Amino acid sequence: MSSEESYYEAVHWRRTIRHAVLEAHQDPREFARQFCAAHPDAIVVANEVGAGVVPIAKEERLFREAVGRALCIVAQEAESVTRCVCGIGVRIK
Repeated sequence: MSSEESYYEAVHWRRTIRHAVLEAHQDPREFARQFCAAHPDAIVVANEVGAGVVPIAKEERLFREAVGRALCIVAQEAESVTRCVCGIGVRIK
């Protein structure tokens, strides 16, 4: 994987996980494990997708579930986890 591809994966987490799960039919947990192994120093920034109204579209519900499962693995592997709301960071781990 080139550094440009690595940068894309780190910066565009939402697109990358959507492709891996919905288009490539990869297990989100396995994807996250592979990502963490390949990019141990990555800083992952992800949107909160689990709050709010549950989408009607099945694909969107699957995507939300996949992102949540993948981010749980990323959080387990991370040295630290910070949740940021309105510019205020709260250290979780």
